[in-house]
Amino acid sequence: MKATEFLKIKTNYIGIGIRSILFFGILLLLILIEILTFFLMFGSGAGASRISELWYVDLIFNYLPILLVGGFLVYRIIKEYRKQEYVKFKTNLITLLILIFLFSIRHQLERLIF
Repeated sequence: MKATEFLKIKTNYIGIGIRSILFFGILLLLILIEILTFFLMFGSGAGASRISELWYVDLIFNYLPILLVGGFLVYRIIKEYRKQEYVKFKTNLITLLILIFLFSIRHQLERLIF
């Protein structure tokens, strides 16, 4: 599909807005669940602080939520492209791009909200 054909496809703006808010809320909930799970598993002692300083724990905490939600959206994008449902394909693609942008500025948004 060429860029001109992609731009001519109808865009579902309401679906983009609803899905973006829904999936960003899911991202924030996943981050909070990870923090709660880590605290319940390791507590708040010296062992927990040593574990939290490991590079892969930091990687999991920071990027696992976007990988889960982004992976789901990529799956939906591929499935709808194969079915030639281009309106849903475009909606999910734009939603994924918005989520990646919101995820990149999530620390500023968390400071604004909390």
